[in-house]
Amino acid sequence: MFYKIIFIIFIFIINTNANDMINKKDWIAGVVKLDINFNNGAFKSMFGFFVDEDTIITSSTITNIGFPLDINIKIKDDDTDLIICIAKARLLANDTNKSLAMLKITNYTDDYCNYSNKKLYHQEIIKNQKIQIPDYKKPLKRDTINPKSPFFYKNYMHTIAIEQGVPYFDKDYNLIGISSNNKIIKIDEIISFIHNIKSKDIK
Repeated sequence: MFYKIIFIIFIFIINTNANDMINKKDWIAGVVKLDINFNNGAFKSMFGFFVDEDTIITSSTITNIGFPLDINIKIKDDDTDLIICIAKARLLANDTNKSLAMLKITNYTDDYCNYSNKKLYHQEIIKNQKIQIPDYKKPLKRDTINPKSPFFYKNYMHTIAIEQGVPYFDKDYNLIGISSNNKIIKIDEIISFIHNIKSKDIK
C-alpha cells in the first residue's frame, strides 16, 4: 500500500510538471483552431495555420462529414490565455490526394465570433500567428519529429495523429509538416500544394 501511494504521488508530480511545460512552451504559436458547422447540421473542430494574412492551411478531412458552411477561426490570446474568435473563413481548395485544404478569410469577428470590421489587432494577431513558408525550388532537407521537439509533440504524438490539421515543428520551431489522415504531410508537399493553388489563381 505504501509503495502504491508513493507511485500515485510520483505520477501526479510528473503530470503536473508536464502541464507546466506545455503551458510555458511556444508550440501554440502559429496554430489556429477551426470550429466548423456543416451543411448537414454536423459540427467539428480541427486545426490549421496561417501562411499569409488571409490564408489558412489545414487537413483535407475538413470535408469528410459534409460541406463546411460556417468556419470560425480561433486563436490563443496571449494576454488572457483564452481561445478567442478572430474571423470566419470559407473553403477555397481541397486536394484529397495531397490530404491538404486551403481556407480564405471572408469576415473578421470579435472574440465571440460576431461579425466585426477589420481592426488593427486582427492584423497584429495574424502577423504574429502566421508561419513563413519558404519559396524553395528544391526539396527541403529537414528532419522528421525530433526527440528534442517541444514537449507537446513528443509526448502526444499518438493522440495528435487524430487531431487533423495540427502543424508539427522541429526543435527550432521550424514547420516540418501537418497532420492529416493519420499521417504527417511534409513541408515539401505543403509548399507544392500552395504553389499549385496560387498558380491556378483560385479565388
